[in-house]
Amino acid sequence: MSLDDSTPAPDGADTSGGRHRPTALGGNKLLVGGVALLLLVGALVFFMVKGGASDSEAADCVSEQVRLTTAPVMEDLVEQAVKSVNEDEPCIDVKVTSGTVKDVVALLADPNAELPEIWIPDSPTWKGQLTGAGWTGTPVSEVLAQTPVGLVGGPAAKAPASWAAALDSGALAMSDPSAQGASALALLAPYAEMKATGETAQTIEEKTVPVAQTFGERAVDGGSTESDLADITASSTQLVPATEQAYLAARRSNDQLTLVAPQTGAPMLQYPLVDVNRGSLDVMASGGDLSARVARAIGRWFSSSAGVDAVAAAELRGPDGAALPNGIGLGAAKVLPKVAQKTTDDTLRQWRVLSVPSSILAVVDLSGSMKTAIGDTTRIQLAVNASQVALDAFPETARIGIWGFSKNRGEGGVSYQEYAGLDRLDADAGDAGTHGDVVRKEADALVGRVRGATGLMDTTLAAYKYAQEKWDPAWFNSVVIFTDGASDDSSSLSLESLVNQLKSVRDPAKPVKVIIIGISQDSDTGELEQIAAATGGQNYLVNNPNEILGVLAQALLNR
Repeated sequence: MSLDDSTPAPDGADTSGGRHRPTALGGNKLLVGGVALLLLVGALVFFMVKGGASDSEAADCVSEQVRLTTAPVMEDLVEQAVKSVNEDEPCIDVKVTSGTVKDVVALLADPNAELPEIWIPDSPTWKGQLTGAGWTGTPVSEVLAQTPVGLVGGPAAKAPASWAAALDSGALAMSDPSAQGASALALLAPYAEMKATGETAQTIEEKTVPVAQTFGERAVDGGSTESDLADITASSTQLVPATEQAYLAARRSNDQLTLVAPQTGAPMLQYPLVDVNRGSLDVMASGGDLSARVARAIGRWFSSSAGVDAVAAAELRGPDGAALPNGIGLGAAKVLPKVAQKTTDDTLRQWRVLSVPSSILAVVDLSGSMKTAIGDTTRIQLAVNASQVALDAFPETARIGIWGFSKNRGEGGVSYQEYAGLDRLDADAGDAGTHGDVVRKEADALVGRVRGATGLMDTTLAAYKYAQEKWDPAWFNSVVIFTDGASDDSSSLSLESLVNQLKSVRDPAKPVKVIIIGISQDSDTGELEQIAAATGGQNYLVNNPNEILGVLAQALLNR
């Protein structure tokens, strides 16, 4: 039985058995001191082993690194999510960097680069670009956040009827759709609204040509290929594709901005969470893949109350797409459906081709048969009108030249004559103005120059060799021949001789394509087909001047 040392013995009895016994107070001091010593030692041992709550785990664990690249607009949110994840997983070091889809794809091509294992892309083109680089990616979350895309202009900006109309307006200022999600969606939106507009894939391609060529103009001149909302002024007439979030952020420092959406609706830019380390769904489901486990934890934070509040504070929309409060931004504007992945991939590939600046030597048939009437016009007028439509579609950096041909047309009896050599449309032409002014003047004069037989064969070879001499790697180099039929000049080269010589001088390192545009049903497509094919080109039939843009689009896409 235990006794309390602080209680004296009854009647003052001596219970020590004749031995000296410490007083009650002295005994308690020793006991308390012993307990205190034990507590102090225990505490020291605990903190030496544990090192404090967070330090202990850092001392005991081996840090594992996971690399995450996020769209710049999502970076602050991702940092908050990672901080939350680290509270439960202090031994995982999530290295966060920001970059566009184009930035990430560039890394994938660099064998020495540190590649992201988790990715939050900012463009619907991410999947096709990732696959094209030889990688795969599995969405852990389809939508962490999203924001609709509209068109930003000055105070007088008006909503176009459709995205196709915006493409065709001449006012659309595109950034690189490989890098910027809003511009990518501006290209895809015309396909999403096709049922409402009646547009076809071909008509959309035609409308894309001038926009793509203008974008290529800025690239050739070394200028910025990105559009800055800060540059929009009260007198701006351009329409810049931009997200609702980017507009709201920019308007704080530029109150001249107006955000509109075409009447058909607005596409939605979504930010998915992607596992990029080639993990399969089975591995991800089992939790055995570290990056997938971290990605799932980040996804859970975004769906938590803290994450939902943070997304709203960043002026982004949640997975439900609900409009921002107080009707700001695009409000409850209609949302366009997503297009198929193949359409996304094809459209981006088309843009890359169409945006390469064009170098075109236009060679126009001036033989007597070009006076033949076609409806209320003539064949030569059709060719001239088509040339003018094409000229209006190309930017000032395009290189355009113009020749005419018929039997004994030029000096020494050759079948061709140069009216304007290959040069940039904005090149100085002295008293004549610009080279573009010269080309337009010479094109208008072609109607009055019609005479003689068709000297197609000699002309084609001479034009091809000339274009080779003027070849430039920055341009798509081509010879475009407008004709109403095959050669009827008996003194000219034979078809067989022309084809053989074209194949002989063709240089894969300096490609030049011959594109032949037949402007009547009398065109000998058999001969024209062989001539074009010898250079890797194509031949087409045009019955309407406005069809020329479609032809040029197809010619560019078939290179």
